[in-house]
Amino acid sequence: MISNIKELRTRLGIDILDHHKIFIIGHNSPDFDSIASCMGIYNAVLDFNRDPYIVLDDEPSKIEPGVKKILDKSQDEYDFINREECLNLVDSDSLLIVCDTNKKNMISLGNDLDKFDSVFVIDHHETGEDTIPSKHSFISLNASSTSEIVTRVLSGLKIPYSKEVANYLLAGISLDTKRFKRNTTSTTHDVAEKLINNGADIDYVNNLFLEEFDSFCRISSLIINGTVIKKYSDSLLDPIQVSFTLNRNQPNSIYLKEDYAKAADRMMKFNGIDAAFALGFVEPDIVHISARSGKRVNVGAIMNKMNGGGTFQSAGGRIHTNDLFGVEEQLMNYVSYGISDDENIKDEPQVVKIQQIKKR
Repeated sequence: MISNIKELRTRLGIDILDHHKIFIIGHNSPDFDSIASCMGIYNAVLDFNRDPYIVLDDEPSKIEPGVKKILDKSQDEYDFINREECLNLVDSDSLLIVCDTNKKNMISLGNDLDKFDSVFVIDHHETGEDTIPSKHSFISLNASSTSEIVTRVLSGLKIPYSKEVANYLLAGISLDTKRFKRNTTSTTHDVAEKLINNGADIDYVNNLFLEEFDSFCRISSLIINGTVIKKYSDSLLDPIQVSFTLNRNQPNSIYLKEDYAKAADRMMKFNGIDAAFALGFVEPDIVHISARSGKRVNVGAIMNKMNGGGTFQSAGGRIHTNDLFGVEEQLMNYVSYGISDDENIKDEPQVVKIQQIKKR
């Protein structure tokens, strides 16, 4: 595995020059970090005089509105292709660059990796059993986002990029740091400054995050009517409390991946919640889980047990099943893997009603 950013820049440049076709892919249901890092790498490939393609296999209607705005605006500047088109183009001289995930089950080409001459992974999430086998990978858990890593690559190689790409990369960092409230280092702020100096507009980036009213109502209803909270420690003064949100009245309802992320984020705004899981269908028979936490529960470790992944405070995953409540039960049983050994875990967590939560 590549150990530092300088080595990443060198190795990535060599691999790009060693291949004539370069395919770039992010995780399914792309978010700002995933699509922005793919676009940043696309610019790098162009600078090396190679032919890049971004593989995007999601139906437009299922893509989060903010990301769809980026894609609609960028159609004429980037070569977006779907999985089938990619497989028709790939040959023995092709390189696949995977951005913002290291898991096979999180990309549409997960079962087709052997068709590429080489696979290169750039990510900031925990590895696990489903991690993509790759001769060259850079996975930095210290980075706030893949957009941060990609910006450092572009800057170090002195590769030019437009103010639009600067905006998208800043949006990717902002998303994964919750507007620079967590998971940041001095490097994160230095990278953000570079992006602003390269034309990123903070107001434009903030507008990408504006929530539509119908989305707000849908997520609010999901939280109010579908959340239970469980205690996972014996402490009377400071118990560990974990929330689980799903549509209990209509469990087969389909939501956007972003809806679950927003629901989990919103639950973390309540007093006393140490971790939040929101789950449900994004497609028939595909359950998505979004997980968020504070400083006491490692949701990345929990999601690794569910064949997902992520960081200590932000994680997720997908499971092919039609048993939503079975997934929730399994998730509840795995919470102990995210709680440190010095916590006193209870075998039978207590259920607390959602009405008992008080806003901060």
